[in-house]
Amino acid sequence: MNAFRRTRAKLLGCLAAIAAAGALLAPVDASAGKVVDGIRQKGNLVCGVGQAVPGFSAPAANGDLAGIDIDFCKSMAAAVLGDATKLTYRQTSYSDRFVLLASGEIDVLVHDTTTTLNREGAQKARFTSPNYFDGYTFMVSKSLGVDSPDKLADATVCILQGSTFEVNTENFFKSRGLKYTPLVLGTWEQLDAAFFGGRCDAFGGNYGNLAGSRAAHGNASDYIIFPEFITLEPYAPAVYGGDDELFLTARWVMFALVEAERLGITQANVKEMATSSTNPEVQQLLGKTPGNGKDLSLPEDWVVKVVSAVGNYGESFERNLGKSSPLKLDRGLNALWTKGGLMYAAPLR
Repeated sequence: MNAFRRTRAKLLGCLAAIAAAGALLAPVDASAGKVVDGIRQKGNLVCGVGQAVPGFSAPAANGDLAGIDIDFCKSMAAAVLGDATKLTYRQTSYSDRFVLLASGEIDVLVHDTTTTLNREGAQKARFTSPNYFDGYTFMVSKSLGVDSPDKLADATVCILQGSTFEVNTENFFKSRGLKYTPLVLGTWEQLDAAFFGGRCDAFGGNYGNLAGSRAAHGNASDYIIFPEFITLEPYAPAVYGGDDELFLTARWVMFALVEAERLGITQANVKEMATSSTNPEVQQLLGKTPGNGKDLSLPEDWVVKVVSAVGNYGESFERNLGKSSPLKLDRGLNALWTKGGLMYAAPLR
């Protein structure tokens, strides 16, 4: 019996040593929370945004950047720092946006960016729930006399370098056995100048981006954007992989904006509803019933601060992309799931 006990003790000791060694060798997510800690220490969030994309990120009449992406940046600053103004915008190009995210030069990327496998896999971006559903298509001048993308044989097509547009265009023409000539340029401003200057027959891009260019050009009625979507393009904010706290905050900020719209919580009434509403869903969302804040390491009233800063998702859409904006876009796919669209929020409880 003593021999058995000695053998058992040695075996347990070996197992303990193996477990300890395994713990030392196992990958540790050492960066989890460090980005958020750094944001709080410096008292400022750096948000990577587009350079001049109407409706998403572009100068307003007063010179300040405005757009649905800008609103998300403000929402993140409000949630993490309690103040939507504690924010620096880093205007990025389509080709360098993931480089800046990986290097840590920006904390959050909100640049009308499509979620793709490669970007999450190879480039280590982590995308939240989409803040805009779009689709790839083409814009042409009415004078071209073309009423369908399938009639663009032998067209010269303006395409943005470093975007999903290059692959989308190639796949479209190749699948139909059509020839085309790509004119690939590095910035959206260069594409605008080329297309409206007559260097391209067609302008390839997502509907929202093309609508912004058409509205900014000033003669919208002279141009057609084909309503046929060649691909679905879910735009979403992204953070760099490794900081779970920042990713979870970004993900649930987006959900909170959508849920606030569903519950009728607006920029004008959010503070009143936070104190007077008896709806248990509203009480949970706005922090009167505690829990959501603690689970994200945020103050319980973080959603109050977010909605106070930018309104709910519907308000942001209407102001920047909808009928109250120069783009005059319908909600379409971006309507709430309760109204036939794709915008939904996972349960905030």
